[in-house]
Amino acid sequence: TERGILQGIIPFFVYVLPVITGAMGDRVGYRKMFLIAFVLLTPSYLLLGQVHEFWPFFFVYMLVALGAAIFKPLVVGTVARSANDDNRGRAFGIFYMMVNVGGFLGPVIAGYVRAISWEHVFWLSSIAIGINLLIALFLLEDDSPERVQTQESHRRGDVSSTQASQVADPQQTVDSTSGIS
Repeated sequence: TERGILQGIIPFFVYVLPVITGAMGDRVGYRKMFLIAFVLLTPSYLLLGQVHEFWPFFFVYMLVALGAAIFKPLVVGTVARSANDDNRGRAFGIFYMMVNVGGFLGPVIAGYVRAISWEHVFWLSSIAIGINLLIALFLLEDDSPERVQTQESHRRGDVSSTQASQVADPQQTVDSTSGIS
């Protein structure tokens, strides 16, 4: 029954939740959602190797499933956003090739690391996701809708309401910057 619980519930979340988490990524930004996914996955992979009873394992594995369900639609969406009509096929081809390379190399590397210790496999997984967290934290641009809208407004030369009021009353601008009211 425990195996049935894992095989029934975990894949359900991994394959159904991305519909919701992908929409959330569109609403709040991929960067924020990537950060949430990596913050969930980093300790979860490590904890997976620490729990030895079914229910604690199940709950930690659910955190891994939630992190994966957040990650999956974002990475596909990132490829779609990065590609244009001229290179879309190549972009997705490279993406899926890398998925397959990872699917091949992951178990091979894990097999070698497992020869040292099972615990090291979980540490290595956690470290790999932690590196992704750092990359997302420091190198991934903020793509929240508010930020994108502000950037587009600046590109078009739109003036914000605050700027417009300052242009309308230059004395107010001088007063607000000098502290005189």
